[in-house]
Amino acid sequence: MSVDLADLSVDKDTEGAREDLVIEGVLQLLERARRDVLVVSPYFVPGEQMMGVFQRLRARGVRVRVLTNSLASNDAPLAHVGYARYRQRLLALGVELYEMHALQRGMARTVVGSSGGGSRASLHAKLLVVDGRLVAVGSMNLDLRSQLQNSEVTLLIRSRPLAGEATTIVERTLAEDAWRIEATPQGGLHWHAPPGADFGDADGEPDASLGLQLLIQLLGPLAPDEML
Repeated sequence: MSVDLADLSVDKDTEGAREDLVIEGVLQLLERARRDVLVVSPYFVPGEQMMGVFQRLRARGVRVRVLTNSLASNDAPLAHVGYARYRQRLLALGVELYEMHALQRGMARTVVGSSGGGSRASLHAKLLVVDGRLVAVGSMNLDLRSQLQNSEVTLLIRSRPLAGEATTIVERTLAEDAWRIEATPQGGLHWHAPPGADFGDADGEPDASLGLQLLIQLLGPLAPDEML
């Protein structure tokens, strides 16, 4: 495997500073996409700036796929609140949304998942693949908390072989261990299970307890995106 060039970007905590070198670099990387973007982020709260980027990408016909945690697989359920606020808008743009099943097996569990105890697991990998040639990996989720409050590091690697391998792994996970979400004509959401999966479709947050869903509904309106 050959790697042409790797760029390292580190963001340090600076009180009062909103401009984040890492997220600005990620946004610039996304803006340059010409064919497809693949995002893997355990906590995914895009915010208005990234939503604008996605809108421009889709207007140019760029395919955008996102894999994140389902409510049931998320080890920080409140982080799901911010993401849920954007789901309908993302789907309306034509962004393809996938949510990880909490009981991961095979490739998904060993490569993309992080064990959460017992047989349950939570998506942990942070990955961005652009046009089958650029890979960004690091500590940063695509959420406002990572952008504004945390110290993060991201490594940008220009390598078609690595991008191809990463895409293959993620696409296998999408095909075996994740729901694809679609908007319904009634304004709701439907979770489609992969063909042949040992879990089924759902019309609400799949595998999440009623108590957890109620907690999210009660606390969600009180939590700003940047705290999630």
